Amino acid sequence: MEPVTTTSTDTNLDRPKEARLLATLSPSRASDFKQCPQMFKFKSIDKIESPPTVYQARGTTAHLALQRLFDLPGPEREPQRLYDLFRAAWMELKEEEYPTLFESVDDERAWGIESLNVLANYFSVEDPRSLEPLDRELDMLEDLDGIVIRGILDRMEETTDGLIITDYKTGKAPPERFADKAFFALRIYALLIRHRTGVTPDGLKLIYLTGPTVYQVPVDDEQLDSMDTQLRELWDTINTAITTDSFPTQTSRLCDWCSYQDICPAFATDDPEPS
Repeated sequence: MEPVTTTSTDTNLDRPKEARLLATLSPSRASDFKQCPQMFKFKSIDKIESPPTVYQARGTTAHLALQRLFDLPGPEREPQRLYDLFRAAWMELKEEEYPTLFESVDDERAWGIESLNVLANYFSVEDPRSLEPLDRELDMLEDLDGIVIRGILDRMEETTDGLIITDYKTGKAPPERFADKAFFALRIYALLIRHRTGVTPDGLKLIYLTGPTVYQVPVDDEQLDSMDTQLRELWDTINTAITTDSFPTQTSRLCDWCSYQDICPAFATDDPEPS
């Protein structure tokens, strides 16, 4: 998880002393606020943990397995090795992070089989034997002249299309007409890379293993300048929300998958409990 870091302040007499303004912001938490400020508050301000899901477990385990796949020499990056790496990663993660996720061994086995089928799709969209990433799981912390952005970049490589930033997704791809929103976080990472290295990436790639589906778009300085402006505005908006304790709900179809529905004001009811 990529947490939002806040810092206390009492330099403004009009500001509640308990207000804790942003110290850092991650791409994922920025996306949360854009999706629903109230959800952002539950996650990042109130620190209310949501129950782990089988989808989160699959994503975390798959990312770790894919990271380790590229630790191997190129010729060894075969499907069976990835499956073995997934099984090993799951054994490492489940006791500490997902100890009560499955009600039975059969449920866990069915999830594992489904997860391996999803992973198998990876080899239909890429040949990892021909890739040598420049970086993987790169932990980035960049001060962009007053706002501090932190996140973990999945992968970056030099290809025939130039410098590409790649992100793995184990969920289902959105329809192509809605795909641009999915690149929000990757544009932030591209901005961080430009700030750190002085080099503007050439493209962004999302690999959705369920499907599978691959979306790739070009990126340029004009887009990154726009993202920089958007991030600064978002940073100020979040700080205002923290200061005023105003986090409006923003309902959408995504609410169906939100684990905070039972405490969200948008779903509150004044109906009395049945006697």
